[in-house]
Amino acid sequence: MPEPRSALQGMGTAMWSSEDGTAYEVALEGINHVVGAYSRLIAEAEAAGATERVENLSAEQRRWAARRKSISPADRTEVDAVTAECARPLAELRGTA
Repeated sequence: MPEPRSALQGMGTAMWSSEDGTAYEVALEGINHVVGAYSRLIAEAEAAGATERVENLSAEQRRWAARRKSISPADRTEVDAVTAECARPLAELRGTA
């Protein structure tokens, strides 16, 4: 019976280290928290009928969602910058700033 083929066979070598991959996951998680915090504020603004606020918050949420798609674990400098950048809006959005 032949040896089973590895699911990873032929995938090549990653362009980043495991530490870079972990940093990337942390950055994605930070972005996810920011997007989630905006979701809560958008729901509150919708309930209050604050249309302009909903539009502004939604635009910021879309900007962060796009940021999530724009980073790569291969660019550690950008990943670290995103992680640091998440701290400020999270504190503000959670009311702890």
